[in-house]
Amino acid sequence: MTMHCLATKAAVCLLAVVLAGSALAQAPAGAPPGVPPGAPAGLPPGGPPQGPPGAPPGGPPPPPPLPANAPKAPADPRNLEGTWSHEQMLVFRINTDMYGDPLPYNDRGRRLMDRRVKATYVDQIPVSNASAECLPPGQPWQMDLNFPFQIYQDKDVISLLFQEYHGAWHIRMNGQHRKDGQREYFGDSIAHWDGNTLVVATTNYRRSLWLDVDGTPASVNAGLTFRIRKVDLGGTKLEVVVTVDDPWYYTKPWSIVRLYAWRPDMANFSEYNCENQVGAKGGVSQYGLVPEPPEETQ
Repeated sequence: MTMHCLATKAAVCLLAVVLAGSALAQAPAGAPPGVPPGAPAGLPPGGPPQGPPGAPPGGPPPPPPLPANAPKAPADPRNLEGTWSHEQMLVFRINTDMYGDPLPYNDRGRRLMDRRVKATYVDQIPVSNASAECLPPGQPWQMDLNFPFQIYQDKDVISLLFQEYHGAWHIRMNGQHRKDGQREYFGDSIAHWDGNTLVVATTNYRRSLWLDVDGTPASVNAGLTFRIRKVDLGGTKLEVVVTVDDPWYYTKPWSIVRLYAWRPDMANFSEYNCENQVGAKGGVSQYGLVPEPPEETQ
C-alpha cells in the first residue's frame, strides 16, 4: 500500500517519502562537494528524524528478514544488479545535510520553502508537484520512497526501474552530456567508476524537483551527483551519497546519504496505478492541490 495520504481543503496532503538515515561510518573516499573533509565518523546521515509538528513518528514497519534460501547478492563490487529497497526512517523534510548542518538556502530558496510549508501546514491548500500530477518525480523522490527498485547494467548503460510511478532512470557510462537541449524528468545522466564507486552526474531536468514531501527544492538546472557503492562484504547494503549543486536555491553544494538493502524477495513488482493513489484526473489532482506561483521556481 502506498504511503500517500490525500488532501482535501480540510486535510493536508502528505505524499510521504523515506528521507532520514541510520548511522554511517564515514563519508566515502573522494567525497563530493558539500561533504566536509575529515569529518568525524559516526555522524547521523541527514541528522535526527525531522518532520512537521504533529507528524507521526517513525515510519512503516521494517520488512521481514530475507528467507534463508534467498538469492545472494553479486560478489563483484561493481555489479549493482538486483532488487533494492530503502531501509531508513520516515520523515517529511530534509532540514540538515548528512553531517547535521542546516541546508544552505539562499534568500530565494528560503522564501520558496517557507511558502510551500505554509501552504501545506497553515493554509492546508498544498501546491501541486510532479508526484501529484502522476508525472515522474525524479531520482531523489523515487529512491526515498518505501518501494523497491531494480538495477540492470551492462558496459554501456545502467538502468534503475522503480515500482512506484514505474519510473525509469537510464545512466550512460563514460559518455558526454547531451548537447541537443533535450530534457527528461530524470535528467541527463552520465557515469564513470571511481574505484568501486559509481559516480553519476545528472543535469538538465525537464521540471524542477521536490527532493522530499515538503518540497525541498532543486531547479531544472541543478547538478546532482550520486556516488553509489556497496558497503559490506556480502554486497547486501547499497550506499548512495547525493550532492545537490544548485546556485538558484542554495549558497553552496550540500550532500545527503541513503542506505538500501538487498531484497530479491521484492523483485516481483506490484502494479502501480497513480490515478488510484493521488486522485488524478486528466493530469490534475482532485484533492485540492493548486498550481504553484512561478516567481521563485525555475
